[in-house]
Amino acid sequence: MNNWKSLDPGTSDLILVGPMLKSVLKPENAGKHIPLETPQIAIDRGIEFSFQPIFWCGDGDSSEIPTQMNHLIKTDQNETDLRFCLNGIKEFEWKHLHLFGFLGGRRDHELANFGEIMTILDSRASASRATFYDEKLEPSVRFFQKGIHQVFLEGTFSMMVFESAFVSISGACHYSAQNLSLQPFSGRGLSNVGSGNVTIESNQSFIII
Repeated sequence: MNNWKSLDPGTSDLILVGPMLKSVLKPENAGKHIPLETPQIAIDRGIEFSFQPIFWCGDGDSSEIPTQMNHLIKTDQNETDLRFCLNGIKEFEWKHLHLFGFLGGRRDHELANFGEIMTILDSRASASRATFYDEKLEPSVRFFQKGIHQVFLEGTFSMMVFESAFVSISGACHYSAQNLSLQPFSGRGLSNVGSGNVTIESNQSFIII
């Protein structure tokens, strides 16, 4: 089947499950900030670790195609499985993507995944964000569209941008800023400390690590 839109669950949160997890992602383990009922989408070998996924997508090079469930098969090898999925769900109703099983492997794959996420966020009209979770199922790398966002942050965090930006940071953090000029992957955004809700405004998409 290839009708993506008919598979949209209409939820504001979506979980994408990749190949690097160690066990099945049960809802109660997915994180305290993710609703228990959040639908999961399995991406290729992520089928081994997803819990009752609403559908599978990929090319089947690292897993068997689960023909017993809704599935979409990638035929263009010039795009990654993640990119294939992101293109398909671009018009879904989600506001926040949660990505599990995409960190801890090859560094070039991680960087490519980061680029794919930033591209899809920049292309969407509605406000959205995406979070990559580490092997302990904790938020690790968070991506935000340009605009104003409130984020709950505890401990050391750094902010980076892909394009030159002006950013303002306020709230429960050690270092605030007003219209700070931030260059791509500059050290100027390193090592802030959060202790609660932090408000960040940027005229370009940004990353929190």
